[in-house]
This record gives sequence, structure tokens and C-alpha cells, in this order.
Amino acid sequence: MDKQKPLLLLVAAPLLLSAGLLSFVSAQEESAIPTWLRTSIGFWVDGQIPDEEFIVLIEYFVENEIIKVPTQRTDENLLIDNLHVFQVETNTKIEKLSKLGNFPQIQQTLVESNATFSKTGNPEEVIRQIDERWESSDPDVPNSVAFNLIHNPSSDILHSVMDLDRKSESKFKIAEIFVTNAYGANVAQSGKTSDFRQDDEMWWQKAKQNGVFLSEGRFDESAGVYASDIAIKILDENGNFIGVLKAVIDTESILDDSS
Repeated sequence: MDKQKPLLLLVAAPLLLSAGLLSFVSAQEESAIPTWLRTSIGFWVDGQIPDEEFIVLIEYFVENEIIKVPTQRTDENLLIDNLHVFQVETNTKIEKLSKLGNFPQIQQTLVESNATFSKTGNPEEVIRQIDERWESSDPDVPNSVAFNLIHNPSSDILHSVMDLDRKSESKFKIAEIFVTNAYGANVAQSGKTSDFRQDDEMWWQKAKQNGVFLSEGRFDESAGVYASDIAIKILDENGNFIGVLKAVIDTESILDDSS
């Protein structure tokens, strides 16, 4: 199978669902997404259903009008073009973000942070306590936890990456980017995230396990946009796991006809 097809599939169907491009015919409630369909998509995303079987499933739904594509909302060719652009840009961003995780400053920050938390003897408990106070931490108050995580040398690099991305011709911009240590604690971020602790998040666990994770489209609370997440596993020079980098990609222009 074409190497690009799995990524396009992974991006396309969930994004269409979250953007409301696909409506589902239900006897009780029109446009409701049935639980069994969500489950099927979940199995496919987790790799329990092969791409070929999932394609057949979607084609069956469309042919039998279980799924309807409302043509009045978008031009089909435009949607396909935008999805293709998103696929290409996502692949490029994955490559760039992987290199970002190898930056000496990022690596140094992670090594130092992991050592600091390890010395506490109970890093999980320390992170839990910080996470409980995270919501009240004001990112605009100097020396607060949130402020220090947004304003440090590694965070400066993240801001620079976002600035370059905003000025680029990329159609799908990075809306948020942050880095966690091996324990799931934030060490650098472009803005205040919803939580301080990340190791309980599925994207974090999948990235640690598989190296790269690409999420389905959904509304991101901290970034404030409809987005897809890219999470990258970060290793040190000896191949040891030291953290995870996550970038939130704004996908709202999937329906945009501007260039």
C-alpha cells in the first residue's frame, strides 16, 4: 500500500467527523454519530481494523446513505485538495518537530528536569501536587510556575519555531507547542496548557510507545482552535527516553477556499 495512504486516512475521516462534514442518518436523531461507528473509528485509529477494511466500511456507509456528505457546505475537490495539503504539511511538520527534539537546549532542559524530579524520590507525587495548583498559576505573574515554563531558553526556541511557522506559506499553522519530561511534567511551552501533568494523556502514552502520534481532529481547549495533535518521542544521544514534544495544528482551514 502507498506509504502516504495510512496517514491520509488517519487524518481525513476523524477530521470530517469533527468538522461536521459527514452527517449520520438516525431514526431518533438526525446528524447523531452512532456509538458503534465511533467505536469502529476508535478500533481503526488503534490499528485493530486494517485500512482496507475501514475503507470498505466507509464506502458501504456512503453507498447505503448511512453517511451523507452535504455538498452545499463545501466543494468536494476543494476538500480533497485541502486534505492533501494537510497530509503533506503534517509529514513535513513531523520531520521538523523530530529535529526540534534533538536541539541541544531542549535536550539539556529535559536531562536537567528529569534529574531534578528523580532526586525528589517520588516524582509522581510532586507532579500531582503541582498539577493541583496549575489552574491558579498565572502565566502573566513573574516567577509563577506557568510564567517560568513559558519564559525560559527552551520555550524561547518553541516561540521562534511558531513565529517561523506563522510567517511561512503553511496553510495549517502550529497553534501551540510544548515539551514534557520523561515523567510527563511540562518543561517548556508556548502558552499555558490546560494541565501541567501530561503522562495520563493518551497522546503522550502513544508517542512514548510508538515514537509518533497523530490525533483525530477535535477542539483544543488550551489552543482555542479545531486541531490535530502531533506528539513526538524524544530520546537522548544514547537512545534513552527523556520526554515528549507536542504540537497542536490548527485544522480550521480544511474548509477554507483561500490560499
